[in-house]
Amino acid sequence: MRLRLMVVAAFTAMALVPAVFAYTTGLFPGPTQASAESAVAPVSGVRAVTTLAWPKEALGLNATDTTVLWEQRDPSAAVAGLWTHDARSGATEKLLGRSNLGKAAGFPSATSDLVVWSAWTGRRGDGPPAIQAYDTASLRRWTVAQTGRDPIAAGDSVIWIAPGPAGGDDVIQGSNAVTDDEYSITADGHIRDIAAWGSWVAWISGRGTTGAVWAGSYHDATRHRLAAAGTAVAIDQDRIVWAAAVGRHSSSIVAWDRRSSRSTVLCKVVGSVSSVSLSRRYVAWVTTRDATGPQVWAYAFGTGKASPVSSAQSRQASPVIVAGTVYWADGRGGHWQLYAKSLQ
Repeated sequence: MRLRLMVVAAFTAMALVPAVFAYTTGLFPGPTQASAESAVAPVSGVRAVTTLAWPKEALGLNATDTTVLWEQRDPSAAVAGLWTHDARSGATEKLLGRSNLGKAAGFPSATSDLVVWSAWTGRRGDGPPAIQAYDTASLRRWTVAQTGRDPIAAGDSVIWIAPGPAGGDDVIQGSNAVTDDEYSITADGHIRDIAAWGSWVAWISGRGTTGAVWAGSYHDATRHRLAAAGTAVAIDQDRIVWAAAVGRHSSSIVAWDRRSSRSTVLCKVVGSVSSVSLSRRYVAWVTTRDATGPQVWAYAFGTGKASPVSSAQSRQASPVIVAGTVYWADGRGGHWQLYAKSLQ
């Protein structure tokens, strides 16, 4: 009888352990592998990858050449933190726990060994967040800047948006994690979207209801005004791609070749465009129409054709392209999941 009471007491104590402790020690599991959606035909190539513990609105995905990463933000501490999905091995695992990640803004960025994000030291949303960085090789974590938003990992550099003096034009700040070199580019007005690759940065900024598309390099301190208006922008080592509204009900996807400085309209779609993602062979984005809602689309440079990646009538958000596969957040079934489809 005494032994039975001791066993019951032990299990009761375990049940009362705070969720934070259980999460830190790994007692609770992380995101679960998602089963294939029965409503999706196998020939479509669409597959569910894993669950995403997100609030009602999508937080956002980001990616390196091999890995998809995102922030989990669930009331349960079991799935808090920064998570990654390796496109090569198919493994989904925790990169940073809640205590290390802090009260993050939900949009991490990474390249090679460098991971960056913005987070608050106090309550989430209380004042401006700070820019944080983490080196997955050395396990070093540091604060890059005390104030900033929308950080991007670009090679060895961290790029972020800083508020201008006295509420003036936004400033694009950069800091090299190896050489400690610092640089900045002043934007025209408020920055609505930003992308970076190496020393190049592309952004959309303006003072009114629309923003112009810009690009510049820290090395030669030049700026290029690529278009009078844009809604989203992406960049890689060869191109800058942006979306621009055409009239009231359609949009164009436009590419600017960095070597020739020439622009080409890749395609036109009905609806508004956001969340552009770019790789050497493909472009992905979200097209929003009243009839279908937000859908992920993809364009192939090889064929010159664009089409939706899934026919499911569900909320779709934040596409990224990794190794010829597009990943996106999908809200079918009433909760967010990470979905994927090979574009090759």
